Amino acid sequence: MSQPTQLLKEPLLHFLVIGAVLFGAYAWLNRDGNDAGLPQVRLAASDVQWLKDTFAAQWQREPNEEELHELVRGFVKEELLARQAQELGLDKDDIVVRRRLAQKMTFLLQDSSRHATPSDDDLHRLYEAQRSQVQAEPRTLFTRPKISFTQIFFSREKRKDPAADARAALRQLSQADAAAPAAELGDRVSIKSEFHDTDERAVANQLGAKFAARVFELEPGPWQGPIESRQGFHLVRVTALVPAQLRPFEDIRDQLVALWQEQSQRENEERYFVELLKKYRVVPDESVKALVGPLLEEQNVAAKRTTP
Repeated sequence: MSQPTQLLKEPLLHFLVIGAVLFGAYAWLNRDGNDAGLPQVRLAASDVQWLKDTFAAQWQREPNEEELHELVRGFVKEELLARQAQELGLDKDDIVVRRRLAQKMTFLLQDSSRHATPSDDDLHRLYEAQRSQVQAEPRTLFTRPKISFTQIFFSREKRKDPAADARAALRQLSQADAAAPAAELGDRVSIKSEFHDTDERAVANQLGAKFAARVFELEPGPWQGPIESRQGFHLVRVTALVPAQLRPFEDIRDQLVALWQEQSQRENEERYFVELLKKYRVVPDESVKALVGPLLEEQNVAAKRTTP
């Protein structure tokens, strides 16, 4: 066998040839520079548009070319600084960063909830569930309570002790017959003596919020009081009280959709939190273990659900 033929069969030559080919291919692919192996920071058209929109929202005009260059430079600078800070671990144990990241996750969950659409059955079930929630749920779902009452006023400007006079008049009214001239017991002022089918806000506008809240606590029946207002003291006889009523379904459909989405958001966040409890393990110091006892129990329950 000739020497050239024997040389072509040498493994070392094969290795050198393959290495040279690979090196040449790498050099050709990286002919524009030696930075291909570096982490990439991408700048998309959507990023530039976001910079433009943010600038326009703040300054009420589009950025000029120089300003746009500065915005892009600032964006890249911020991205590089953020990545370097993460590489150095500066994001660890930082309450501001932690809260911001948690807030962004919450925004993601909220966004998915806002795009969810309830069915008519969902809304009708929610509507019926509101009937027992008149105090807890938004007032927009209910009509306002209405009251009708008569009042006798005792002015603190005209009397030395209007509260005592009001109590004396109350005793007199409790002993008199229904035809007794009750209005003559008080003071004649610009405050009207009778209110018909009036809501709490209207009463508060004339006699103050505290008086309005107190009078709506009274039951229809005999004279009661005295109740203090901004002007003095009042004896009150409630003749009618109409409680808040759930408004017709079609009138509050939009509010029900918003309420359904809000409840769905809370449920989604809670489900996501439970799933995270399966993924991570909370390990508290002994000194604070009692504070996270309920959370640890939740974690144990979540872990058991995933155990086959």
